[in-house]
Amino acid sequence: MTLLLLFLAFPGQRIANLPTGVRPESHVWQVCVSHRFLWAVTAPEWTREPLRAFTGANVRVTLDKSFGDRWLVGIADAISSRELGLRGAYAPVDWLTLYPEINTHLYGFKLDSTWFNIGLCCHRTFGEKLAVVAQPRYTTNTSKHFVSLGLGAKVQVINTWSLSLEAEPVLVGRDSTTRQLAASLAIEKEIGWHNFIITLGTPREQSAPAMFRSFGEPTANSDVLDLLRGHFRVGFNLLRKF
Repeated sequence: MTLLLLFLAFPGQRIANLPTGVRPESHVWQVCVSHRFLWAVTAPEWTREPLRAFTGANVRVTLDKSFGDRWLVGIADAISSRELGLRGAYAPVDWLTLYPEINTHLYGFKLDSTWFNIGLCCHRTFGEKLAVVAQPRYTTNTSKHFVSLGLGAKVQVINTWSLSLEAEPVLVGRDSTTRQLAASLAIEKEIGWHNFIITLGTPREQSAPAMFRSFGEPTANSDVLDLLRGHFRVGFNLLRKF
């Protein structure tokens, strides 16, 4: 029953960037295409060089395969940043999912550009309409270390439409280039085995620790109020199971 309620409240496997703890059905493939514009909506590039702003994006494609009801493995490719990753998910109990992941840039395969992260996702549902998630995450390239805490909630608004909010503050490892937290608002529509998610968020990349980095004046505030100030980026996730 817990897994069924989780699936009803969290039909997709992600909010915007934060995992929800849901795994696809046994022996199912799933592909997810994620897109984030590089420039915040208030950035001057949209008026100075609109074509460059429109074509500049971080695109990430993931392909996962589930083996049974409790674990999956997958591969991720961030096309624009030339980043390749391997990832997995394992749920020892219904309310807890472990997410290990390794990502490396494809220019030299150097250790300092290879990042390991592991998240422990705790999820809870309240009926069929509301679900919350908390995920402490550790990220390292063996020389730098980050500890973050992802928090998210999703509520079903009308039929197959959902509204969600996530935030992932960096607790350990912050410096002058690291934002206080990565925050996103997401609007999701479920159609059969498809999930369409529009995201409004502060990160322009989708893997840790790149999603924690600040990039110039549009993200200088580096807090959840960026969503209200217009210092956020528009993006989408498109998920399909088959």
